[in-house]
Amino acid sequence: MIKDYPNYYDDIIKSISQLVQIPTLYDAASITDKMPYGKKVYEGYEWLKKKALEDGFEVLEFDGHALAIRIKGFITENRIDVVSHMDVVEPGEGWSEDPFSGSITKEYIYGRGTQDMKGALILTYYALKFMKENQVSCKNELRVVFGCDEERTMEDMRYYIQKAGEPSFAFTPDGRFPFSLGEMGAIMWCVNGDAETCIEELDGGVQCNVVSPIAYAFIHDIKNYHVYKEKIESGDYQGEVILDQDKLKITIVGKASHASRPEDGLNATVKLLELIQSVSKDPLATLLHQCFCDSYGKGAGIDYDIKNAGRLTLNLGILKITDGKLMAQIDCRYPYGIASSHLTDKIQKALYPLEVSLKYDDKPTMSDSDSQYVKLLLNTYREITKDTFNEPFISGGVTYSKAIRNCVAFGPGLKDEVSLAHQANEKLDIKKIAPLFEIYLQTMIRLANL
Repeated sequence: MIKDYPNYYDDIIKSISQLVQIPTLYDAASITDKMPYGKKVYEGYEWLKKKALEDGFEVLEFDGHALAIRIKGFITENRIDVVSHMDVVEPGEGWSEDPFSGSITKEYIYGRGTQDMKGALILTYYALKFMKENQVSCKNELRVVFGCDEERTMEDMRYYIQKAGEPSFAFTPDGRFPFSLGEMGAIMWCVNGDAETCIEELDGGVQCNVVSPIAYAFIHDIKNYHVYKEKIESGDYQGEVILDQDKLKITIVGKASHASRPEDGLNATVKLLELIQSVSKDPLATLLHQCFCDSYGKGAGIDYDIKNAGRLTLNLGILKITDGKLMAQIDCRYPYGIASSHLTDKIQKALYPLEVSLKYDDKPTMSDSDSQYVKLLLNTYREITKDTFNEPFISGGVTYSKAIRNCVAFGPGLKDEVSLAHQANEKLDIKKIAPLFEIYLQTMIRLANL
């Protein structure tokens, strides 16, 4: 039976909406020592800091990288961290309204970050607020921690851990229930090289870890204008082709999704390459399409699917071609048991003569299924939801558990629920607030008293 906390729900909904209205996007142009990830993220940081101080919490600052909030005067040897991130990915195309409106209807809160992960951030904050206001007894120090750069490098959380030390246990509400027992490895490759191609200019994608929602290209092949037009009008491709003096402009629309869940999206850049190679027989488009035509790495010879460890995913996140020069960013999630050096060698061979460099590599992680902490998470989830069927799993997502030892991702999504994280028209179902608040509140109370 889920308890009712009506005095909290209205404030939770309002606070999620207010935080969504702050476009907490990384902004290199406004970085300072005080604002290590730029002005926009720092505005969210300051909003939460002010709120926590007004609510009577003790606030620990970590030089603009992270905030830790705890009940005043409560410090013990054992520390439990509940960790969320303030930053969001670029909104991209395809929104039916302002992605930072934070608009509220009877059913939903709309906007970038409602699912990933400002909704869960606010829920866990209010769980701690409930504990403070109701003077819930605790044996262990309990912190809610908020980082500012999870979507890029997670250097924010590494900085926090360096300064604060490792907690006894942590969870991040940035995944699915029951919880992620482990996470696949995450790679970012950068690709550069000269491009001998009919493509004069190409721009596809919004972020490396997002399935590309839109891509366009200018190509020198006006003789095939009608062929392109027929293929698009046939319905095989969503987009348009127009004559632009001595070249064609082709725009293809796909569907954004998180790179770790390519089945939820449609990569517009890959579809554009497919179209160009099929009509113009362009060698560069053919090379790239061959490598990325399969979201699970088959085209590059890296289609690994390892039992109890996960299935590799491959995403051409960013592709730009200008004045004969190519630049690309590739996201790959890979299972335990495969070396990143092996994958790099394979992708280099698949894209030769282009140059591939490994820019980011977070190794696969695995938690102890016998840990008293993860057993507590599972038992609390099962007790409240009555879900005795779904089991802990290996996730393709990348969360702060990559930066914190003994940390797992715990909700807020359900196993087979369609996620709108990193997609257009992201929204949070208001009906989920009550059960999620109950799960996180009871979990935090029990962890604080374990």
